[in-house]
Parts: sequence; structure tokens; C-alpha cells
Amino acid sequence: MSHARPLLSTVAAIALKPRPRTAPAPSLLSSTAATSVFSHTANKLSSFPSTSPLRYASTTATSTASASTTLQQGQRRFPLKLTIPIATLVAGTALYNYSDLFRHKALAVRRVLLAAEAVVVTGYDYKYSLGYGNRDLNKDDPEDEKERKARKSRLHQRSAERVMRMMRENGGIYIKLGQHLASLKYLLPSEWTRTMEPLQDRCSPSSIESIQALFLSDLGQPISEIFSSFDLTPIGVASLAQVHKATLKETGEQVAVKIQHPALNEFSEIDMATISQLASFIAYAFPDFEFFWLSEEIQDNLPRELDFRFEARNSARTAANFDRARAEGDLSTVKVPGVFWAQKRVLVMEFMNGSRIDDVEYLKRNNILVSEVSKEMARTFSQMIYKDGFLHCDPHPGNVMIRPTPADSPSHRNFEIIILDHGLYRELSPEFRLDYARLWTAVMASDEEAIKRHALSLGGIDAYELFTCILTGRDWNVIQDAKLTKQVRNKEETSKISTGAGNWLVEIADILARVPRDLLLLFKTNDLLRALDEDMGADDGAQMRTFAVMGQYCAQVIFEAEKNDVKKSLVSTATATVSTAKATAVAATATTAVVVSTWTRGIGAWCKAYCKFLYKTLSLDVFVWWIDLS
Repeated sequence: MSHARPLLSTVAAIALKPRPRTAPAPSLLSSTAATSVFSHTANKLSSFPSTSPLRYASTTATSTASASTTLQQGQRRFPLKLTIPIATLVAGTALYNYSDLFRHKALAVRRVLLAAEAVVVTGYDYKYSLGYGNRDLNKDDPEDEKERKARKSRLHQRSAERVMRMMRENGGIYIKLGQHLASLKYLLPSEWTRTMEPLQDRCSPSSIESIQALFLSDLGQPISEIFSSFDLTPIGVASLAQVHKATLKETGEQVAVKIQHPALNEFSEIDMATISQLASFIAYAFPDFEFFWLSEEIQDNLPRELDFRFEARNSARTAANFDRARAEGDLSTVKVPGVFWAQKRVLVMEFMNGSRIDDVEYLKRNNILVSEVSKEMARTFSQMIYKDGFLHCDPHPGNVMIRPTPADSPSHRNFEIIILDHGLYRELSPEFRLDYARLWTAVMASDEEAIKRHALSLGGIDAYELFTCILTGRDWNVIQDAKLTKQVRNKEETSKISTGAGNWLVEIADILARVPRDLLLLFKTNDLLRALDEDMGADDGAQMRTFAVMGQYCAQVIFEAEKNDVKKSLVSTATATVSTAKATAVAATATTAVVVSTWTRGIGAWCKAYCKFLYKTLSLDVFVWWIDLS
């Protein structure tokens, strides 16, 4: 705040400068004054011959005396009028520069006012523009209907830009919120999601001075005591943190140092409370729209994302899950950077070279096929969802890197997929995973009755068509015509979905308010993965491989569940039979016959489930082979 201190000095100097004493006003009877006034008046009025100079001089002398008296009174009152504002300015400037508490409260109020202004003005704009603003348009006139749509599009665009400017100005959590809005392509109009997309990549870095202060406050040591080298320019900047390349002083190893933006800790609580209150305002102003789920998600997840010790634990657990999968014979290209140590706001991890996964030129230079990358991403996240039940919920391109396979890598491809930013995860229960697998199986088979049944079971939703469109990011006609696994989403379908999102906004918001929280993050994850495929230029074949891989994992989950059901049935029936035999003294031969019958039925059920699983997986293997061949 160096610019404020000269202002303080200047204001103080002006306020404290001694005032020169003013000479007493001359008497009205003074000849000097009379002569002076007369001469002045005569000169002034020489161009008005009809005016009597003497009479005018007398009048002017009286007026001048009055003005002189008024001037004297004004000179006495003028400093008093400025005393309060000058004192306030001086005190406010001093407090802002020298009181951390005052500065924090002043900046917090400013952030709240910026957010409130953007949301309230946007709410009023929607209320006015969609109602009274269209009073001159006729609903039955086709040209007026086109104009109505054009006005609505302009309304969406200017509103999104207004909110985005506020988010950029406030930074921190608001950037995170903007990134989340950018991923809601199944809910928000395209003008909103497109405007918010730059927030995913263009974040402002924190100053090196604030980073140094963070190290001193959190670790008690300067950066130079921990690292022998530390690049001052960050290699990556996100909404919550930035990453610097460094070398550990003790071991000489190159590391990536993830450092939370220092300002986040100062304003995170007030920002979360503000977002919650603004969600309440939206619900009040627009009763048909329910957005509390968005603020609830932020309040539930953000505290964990702001504590890098959770991220370190999530990272270690994910790495162990994929290591175990490889030991069991599953293929994987995943690499999770190892963590050296973690504090709440500082994380030191293994440094890895590579590029963003959507860098198509990098893929070409290293002979990496987009189709294989797409398939491995599907395999990676299918394992997280269906097998491990521990899901990374923020797989945007900035959090996923790719590199050619190193010499000692267990990857079966010529590349490794590096997963970063393990702050946002979700635990999925076995029951949820089973319902989710059955739903996706029904969707891929275009089984409308099964879709309806599982949508109700999983999400408690009757509007299964709209629910399925949100889940898949595809048009209902594509799903109904069994084209989901056969063609990639094109621009025409994307445009149709965006238009539909605007027309069905109330119904979509209602679904999102009612579904389980786990499903909300899965919607987001699915949409990010679809967008990633499109950014890489994945073709129809890559899309079909993705669904084939997912179908195999779904089949595995369903088979394991049916196998467990058969096992439980056998054990419970056998136990009940033996207990009944002991209690009623039934003959041993009869008991044996019941047990044998029960086991026969159980083995038959197991064989049936296994044959279904085998048929499903083999048919999907043949399907992938046919895609590769063609």
C-alpha cells in the first residue's frame, strides 16, 4: 500500500498547515474604501450611461460590505465543514495501512458488495428483460419470436459477462465457482458456460512476497532454508493454488511445490457465507429455480480442498488402488505423483515433465494416438467409479497430464496419464455403484423400461428422459434410437442440447436439487470427460471404445453383486435348514435333500449370472476388435 502513504502525508499536511491571519475588514466609512469602490464601479459601469455612478457606488459599497462580512464568516466556518471528512479520510487511510483487522474488514465488505451488485443487477435484468422488456413483441409473429430469442441470447451474454467480471475481480473461491458453472453444460445456456470457460485456465498468480510470508507463517522458515533453488515464476496457476518448480535442499531432488493462494485463507469464510446468501436471494427472486445445491456443494467440499493434507491422503490412496489393480492383472496407464510432505497450505510432490492431455500437437509429436488416450481415460475413471468407489471429481485438462512412457513404467501403452490435484474426491457406496452400473447398462442398451426403473431407484426421478439426457449429455432421440454407442456428439446435437437447457431450465434445476449429492459430482465428472474427448478430437470409434470399456466395468459390478446374492442365499438357506432339522428332529436324509436342492439352485443361479457376464464382456471385446479393424 505504498501509494496510500503519500496521500496520508499530503492530507495531514493540508489539514495541519497554519492559516494566515486575515486583516480586519475596512470600515464602510473609510474614504479609501469609498474611493476604491467608487473607482472600481465607475470603471465597471462606464459602458452603461443611464446608470448613476454615485448611486451605484453606494449600493455596491453596501453589497461589498455584506459580502466581506459573509466572507469572514465563511472563512471561520469553512475549515469546520471539512474537519469531519478530512479526519475520516486521515483515520481511514491510517487504519487501512497500519491495521490488519481494519484492512481485512474493508476488503471483505468490498468483496461482498461486488458480488451482491453483480447478482442483484443480473436478477433485475432477467426480471425486467424477460417480462416488461418484451412487451412490444407479439407471440404469434414469427419475426417477433426470432427477436425474442435474440434478446434472450443477448441477456444471457451480458449477464454472464457481468458475473464473470465480478468473479475475476474477487478471485479465489469465486474463480472456483465460475469453473463449476462452466462445466454445467447440461443446465446453463451456452452463453454462460462459454463465457465462464476462460476461468479454468487464466488465473492470476500470487506475488512472491506473499508466498514468502506464507512460508514464514506456516512453516517458520523462509523458502531458501527448504529449497536450494526455487523458480519464482509458477509453472501452473489454478483458482486455489499455484505450483512452482524447486529443488529440495536436503536431497537435491526436483519437486513441484503447490502453494495455496495466501488471500484465500483470509476471505474463504466470508466468501462462502456470501455465496450462500446470494443463493437464498436467487431462490427468493426466482422461486422456480433451486440453486441451494450449488452453494451446499461448495461449503461441503471447499474446506477439504483448502487443506492439502487431505489431498496428500487422497493421492496416496489413489496410487495404491491402481497398484493393486495392476497386481490383480488389470491394465493401467495411470501415474500419480508421489508426495514428499504436506502442510495445510503447502504440498511438496514429485516433479514430472509432460503436457496437458488436450495438447493434440504434443500427442502427434510423441506418436500418441488420441483413440488410445480416450480409451485409457475411460478405463481409468471406470475403475475409480465401479471398482474402487473412490472418484476424482475434477478431471478438467489442467488436472490431467500426459507424457511418453519412461523406461521403468508399468504402463502397457507408449504413454502415461498423470493425474493431478487430488483435492476433490467422492466415496461411492457399493449399493450406489451397483444402481449406477445397472442404469448405464440400460442406457447403452436403449432399454427404456429399465432406464425408467433405475432412474427412480438411483435418483428418485420420474422424468427419466430429461434425467438420462443430463447423465449422458446426449439428446433423448439419440438414446432412444440406440445410437449412443455408435456416433459421437456433433455440433448440431450440441446446439440442440444447449437450446434445450434454456427451455427446460426449471425442470433441470429441480432434478439437480433432488438427486443425491454423489450423482451431482458424477454429472460434472461425466461432462468434463466428454468435453475432454471433444477437445482431443476423438472420433466415432473413440466414443464407441469409451462405452465398450464402461460396459465391461458395469458388467463386472453387476456380476459381483449377483454372485454375492447367490452366496448369501446359499448360506442363509443352509443355516435355516440345519436349524429346522435340529429343532424338529427331521431325518438326516430329508435334511440332506433340502441342502442339495438349495445348492443346486444356487449353483444354477451363479452359472446364469456368470454366463451373462461372460457374454457381455466377450461381446464388448468383439465390438472393440471390430472398431479397431474397421
